[in-house]
Amino acid sequence: MKNQLQVLCMAFNGDYVVEKPVFDTTEQAWEYADNLGSKWFFYPFVFIISGIRIKDTPPILEFLKHRNINRVQKIFKALSEREEMERANVERFTQALIETEGV
Repeated sequence: MKNQLQVLCMAFNGDYVVEKPVFDTTEQAWEYADNLGSKWFFYPFVFIISGIRIKDTPPILEFLKHRNINRVQKIFKALSEREEMERANVERFTQALIETEGV
């Protein structure tokens, strides 16, 4: 059976939704993700998944590739609960992710 890819959209606190369409290639999945509309506002972090693993990420978050979705969810939740992350925007949160997990 071929790898089936889906688009996963994650919020700062680790909540996520998996989009229903299934794709054969990462290119198809990213094309779909590029047209999500306002969903990005609530779930600003988008990943391509295969099963329980992150298959592809935006370039700045490549260090999350191949990780288990539940592990990434826990990382996001823990980071979002830090006092300094209160009201953080996507750029600040991403930078904090890089500083804590990107090494």
